Amino acid sequence: MRFVLTVVLAALLIVVAYLGVSWFVDGYWGGNIYPNDAEPDTWSAPDSWSEWRDIVIVFGGFFFALAGIFLCVLLGVAIYLLVTIRRLLRDNLAPALDSARDLADEVRGTTEFVSETAVAPIIRVYSIVSGVRRGVSTVGGLGKRFRRD
Repeated sequence: MRFVLTVVLAALLIVVAYLGVSWFVDGYWGGNIYPNDAEPDTWSAPDSWSEWRDIVIVFGGFFFALAGIFLCVLLGVAIYLLVTIRRLLRDNLAPALDSARDLADEVRGTTEFVSETAVAPIIRVYSIVSGVRRGVSTVGGLGKRFRRD
């Protein structure tokens, strides 16, 4: 922003200096810094197609320069937004991802602890009970097997 302000102020200073020099040369020495015969006294509409063509070329050049300036401003704004988004992601998103990773590690550790301390003993007891039940039913069914034969 400071650069733009410097450029605008420099341009204004150049214009004021030019006007001052032209006033000094014109008023003091009677000279003319810009010739009067270059400009007609009255303006008249263009008479031929070549004059219209020249006017259209001048306006086209003006709008082309205006579009170039606008494009440069948009490019500057886009770069500023990208830098701001990158800084925002680096400053805010990276710590959030780190805390999410830490939370996932804590959940994984809690899950392992619960499975080792609560679920594993229940599974062991259930397997022992299931094995004893199966063994009792097998031993209890032996008498029926021998009687059938």
